[in-house]
Amino acid sequence: MRALRFATVGEPLEVLGIEVVPTPEPGPGQVRLRMTHRPINPSDIYCIKGSYPIRPELPGSPGFEGVGVIDALGPGVNGLTFGQRAIPATGMPGTWAEHLIAPAEGVVPVPEALNDQVAAQAVVNPLTAWAILADELTLTEGDWILQTAAGSTLGRLVIQLAKRRAVRTVNVVRRRAQVQELLDLGADAVICSEDESLVDRVRDITGGAGVRAAIDAVGGPQGAQVAKCLANGGTLLVMGLLSGAPLGPFDPADAIFRGTSVRGFWLITWLSARSQEAIGRAFGEVISLLASRVVTPGVEAEYDLAEFREAIAHAHRSGRRGKILLRG
Repeated sequence: MRALRFATVGEPLEVLGIEVVPTPEPGPGQVRLRMTHRPINPSDIYCIKGSYPIRPELPGSPGFEGVGVIDALGPGVNGLTFGQRAIPATGMPGTWAEHLIAPAEGVVPVPEALNDQVAAQAVVNPLTAWAILADELTLTEGDWILQTAAGSTLGRLVIQLAKRRAVRTVNVVRRRAQVQELLDLGADAVICSEDESLVDRVRDITGGAGVRAAIDAVGGPQGAQVAKCLANGGTLLVMGLLSGAPLGPFDPADAIFRGTSVRGFWLITWLSARSQEAIGRAFGEVISLLASRVVTPGVEAEYDLAEFREAIAHAHRSGRRGKILLRG
């Protein structure tokens, strides 16, 4: 089989290569998936660079999500069938290969209504958006939530899910060209950071009250400004450092006198703290929302595994309207 592999961490275009390796065989309680599509997510890039907490045993293949077809069943596997489309939801890398071995209990069947392009990206971003809005934060109808990197796939899903829950969104983008696009998607307000003051605009939008919660994927000084936009008792969830700069500086007086808080969110930690029953319900609702097109993660382009250099370069372009997928 073909597989994208790396033997040492570093810049993806320097350490990643396509190789032909033996096709693995499933053991007891395992299935083999013939992978068809997988997205390029920031976590995949961080994994290759060595700055993500999880990576494969090297040499190995990156890739935390995707979709495939079950083409081999190990002994003792029940409830799954040969030829069934499925998503590996193990939280472990390896999807950037033509075949993947996964434990049967970590495989989620895909309904016919869900196409491969959407199914391939059903875990990382849709489940994160659902977990934040439906479980991690306490938000009620009419509350405001602010998010940075709002033009990303996750940001667009947050807008769609928040709209469904009657939670209002303030969305921060870097480029003026994205403003109308997100308003058309259902955003209640959009702030362009290249020519607007974040704190002043949030004050105007919320009538001086601030936002009940915020999600920051950027870090650096902008993340500190986001914390300034919180209402009394508000919460900032930190889930990324796209700027590459440490989050802050913070004014401790906000936490002391206004009761605001800052904490991290990582989907892996969220999943590890939930029961299998709760995780099953979450996956069920997310798959249902995707299949009924209540939420729709976009796709901008697809590339064959052998075209990984072009695909990674495309994934780093600003202003994308959807994920870059690796197929084959």
